[in-house]
Amino acid sequence: MTNKIEEARKVIEKGGTVVFPTETAYGIAADATNNDAVEKVYKMKQRDRSKGLTTIVCSLKQVEKYAELSEEEKKVVEEFMPGPLTLVAEKKGNVPDNLNEQFAFRISSSETARKLAENTPITATSANISGKETSYSVKNISSELREKADYIIDHGELENGPTSTILELNN
Repeated sequence: MTNKIEEARKVIEKGGTVVFPTETAYGIAADATNNDAVEKVYKMKQRDRSKGLTTIVCSLKQVEKYAELSEEEKKVVEEFMPGPLTLVAEKKGNVPDNLNEQFAFRISSSETARKLAENTPITATSANISGKETSYSVKNISSELREKADYIIDHGELENGPTSTILELNN
């Protein structure tokens, strides 16, 4: 698995897209700080640009590079992450405008996801065409989307778990 993660990271660093497993479902990863890579994800998913994308980060330290966090938000991160909780915070200027109006992030409990995000935050959106069924195996991802992915990490059938809960704390 380590070699697959290294290969996937190289693809992400070059602006490509990767289908990967998380603790909730298969997702599409791209460099969340790269405007063109984020745009590829929208096109792959046929997603309306008004619906922002969330991200996976590897640590609280990494989050603080891209989001303004209150003490309350830091406590939530420390208490409830890693896991399927997405927190919405005020983004800093180094986050592309086409990603989201704010910085929506989570620290995944999936080791694969965290390792993919070690060098840069990655997009964390389900590997499906917008509005279609969530995929828990690569074989259930539409052939159209699989063909557009630059790399796929197949971890077999995932448990059919709940998707991430989104939480926005008002300062």
